[in-house]
Amino acid sequence: MSMEWNESFVLGIEEIDQQHKMLVERFRMLSDAVRDAREQEMLTDMAKFLVEYAQFHFATEERYMKEFAYPDMAEQLSEHEQFSRDAIDLQHKISGGGNSHLLAVELTGKMFRWVIQHVRDHDRKMAQYIKEKMAEAS
Repeated sequence: MSMEWNESFVLGIEEIDQQHKMLVERFRMLSDAVRDAREQEMLTDMAKFLVEYAQFHFATEERYMKEFAYPDMAEQLSEHEQFSRDAIDLQHKISGGGNSHLLAVELTGKMFRWVIQHVRDHDRKMAQYIKEKMAEAS
């Protein structure tokens, strides 16, 4: 399973799109590593990246939601909290010496699906609202 950046991920808010593009690229790199049986060398870095990414990326989205009074912010925050918990849990499993291949499969499965669903559904809805509010303000 591989993830490639494509137009279906584009939300039209450049800052958020660039951050999503960075995430998709990291997943592509991990998928390539799993395919080539090199997941061990990348797994720890990917888990660390996901925890750090969640902090700065979700802060970016939350800033936009607050600025434009996004009405579904509570639902979006709940999604962000779940992703952050999953990323930390995965980081603990990896640092605990779990089977690297199984953990890589879990990461490229569960988290991969979450990213696709979240960006294409929840973030798209948020971005549409924010772009409408931006247009009204100008």
